[in-house]
Amino acid sequence: MLIVVGLGIGLGACVGGGGGGPVSPVTMSPTASFGSLLNAHRSARGLSTLSRDQRLNQAASAHARDLARSNRLGHRGSDGSTHVVRAERTGYGPFVAENVAAGQKTPAAVMQAWLSSRGHRTNIELNPATHYGFAHAVAPQTKYKHFWVLVVGRPQGDATARVASGSDWVAQQLGSLGVLLDF
Repeated sequence: MLIVVGLGIGLGACVGGGGGGPVSPVTMSPTASFGSLLNAHRSARGLSTLSRDQRLNQAASAHARDLARSNRLGHRGSDGSTHVVRAERTGYGPFVAENVAAGQKTPAAVMQAWLSSRGHRTNIELNPATHYGFAHAVAPQTKYKHFWVLVVGRPQGDATARVASGSDWVAQQLGSLGVLLDF
């Protein structure tokens, strides 16, 4: 079963839950190949490539591990945190968007699933974004076994990030998605 859940921009809503108590062990899997897939897609559409950012990696890893340990899928952490809070905990500004997925076995499979979803594709193609973080947690004893998190963003001090918080940018990027934003 392959599941892709949620579009998180600004304020991520909690989506679904696998239930159950904490599950262990959780293994973090290498994810180096994802950046090539992400940037190839962006380049093919005339968008700038994104640089991997250690702070966003930390935010993505913390959430992927949390999802795997609690055997659930959603944007809200088990501690109630949103992707914005998780990014800010690492020292990265609040201009971030998040994709989560579960069940896919490879970076290529999760990328294809996200590209097949308008909201997830929107996050991947966010034009003001300059950085990304990506994580894959493996918990073999859980329903989905594989948990994926992508966080894209632009640092708070960047002039474009300040412009990106305006409603014109939001309307341009999201069109008629009707997503609740909290920039």
